[in-house]
Amino acid sequence: MELIPNKLPQPRLLTSLEPEPASDTQAGDADSPFQLQGSRLFTGNGRAIFIGILSGAILISAAGVAFVRHERAQRAEMAVPKLFNVVTHAVSGSPHSVTPPAPVIVQVNSDVIRVTAIALGHPRLAVINGHAAAEGDTITVHTPVHSVAVTLRVVRIADGRVELTDGTQTIHARLAVPTPSSADRQ
Repeated sequence: MELIPNKLPQPRLLTSLEPEPASDTQAGDADSPFQLQGSRLFTGNGRAIFIGILSGAILISAAGVAFVRHERAQRAEMAVPKLFNVVTHAVSGSPHSVTPPAPVIVQVNSDVIRVTAIALGHPRLAVINGHAAAEGDTITVHTPVHSVAVTLRVVRIADGRVELTDGTQTIHARLAVPTPSSADRQ
């Protein structure tokens, strides 16, 4: 009984590292569109992937630029004081006059309309100039001169801003976050 053979096979020296000739099944795979087309940088699939990534980056960049411009335009619109027409024919015109007097133009600054709180429940509420108002309610705003009052209707209450209108123009007021005073910090 022999458990371990005495003679091991003779070691062979490989004379060639050439691959064996391709069979018929491998020849059909050479036409496959999923094989690498070569080792050059932008050939075949590599070129399509590069163009796809480049066009995606350009589209995302263009969308970002458009979004930033839209937001800047909204902020600029909210920062500009609005001018409201005030009807004065009932106040200053005589009952017998045929032509109404020219409208008085009132400038409403951002410091005249102050939004201090917004609640986004049902119904949506906002505290404007110290008074609670819901969507559809009207508020009266006095000009800095206090000789003219403008009635504005709350159109929409959103997160951080309120839209008001006098019937012809729309004004946007942002939520004013009060800064803590030195007495509040201590």
